[in-house]
Amino acid sequence: MINQQYTTVFVDRDGTIGGNGHFQSLDDFALFPYTLEAIDKLKSNNIKVFGLSNQTHIEDGKMNYYDFFNSLISVGFDDVFICPHSEKTNCDCRKPKKGLIHQAHAKYDFENSQSVIIGDRYSSDIKLALECDMLGIHVATGKQEAKNEIKSDKIINVNTLKDAVDFIIK
Repeated sequence: MINQQYTTVFVDRDGTIGGNGHFQSLDDFALFPYTLEAIDKLKSNNIKVFGLSNQTHIEDGKMNYYDFFNSLISVGFDDVFICPHSEKTNCDCRKPKKGLIHQAHAKYDFENSQSVIIGDRYSSDIKLALECDMLGIHVATGKQEAKNEIKSDKIINVNTLKDAVDFIIK
């Protein structure tokens, strides 16, 4: 991981760029004060930045897919990959399954070994990173989970998205 050149960063929504780690409507969702600057810093260093989100509330009709997609594009993401399904659907795109990363590979040329997933949940975001042989950076700003029992040199723990970006850029 030392002196690694990262080219692609996937960033979770709820609890990572804003909110409290639980679903919030588009009207109620507030970004953390440093989010826009953090995304811009990655992009100004020639790193592709993609949103990556499980959104059960699309399937149950509480949120429109395109409204959600556009809300993330407006934050500055280059593209957004969304699983609109509930856990009951048993799709292949709900994190920690690899479907969203496969969708990204179908559209973009990047190497998993040069990619990062930043998120607030070990059970989905960080597990997906490890499944895809990517660096997983866990932020402490979202939903509080039980202490991480996964041992890997491909997991970094930081406080915020800003700290994660500083780690990637240094």
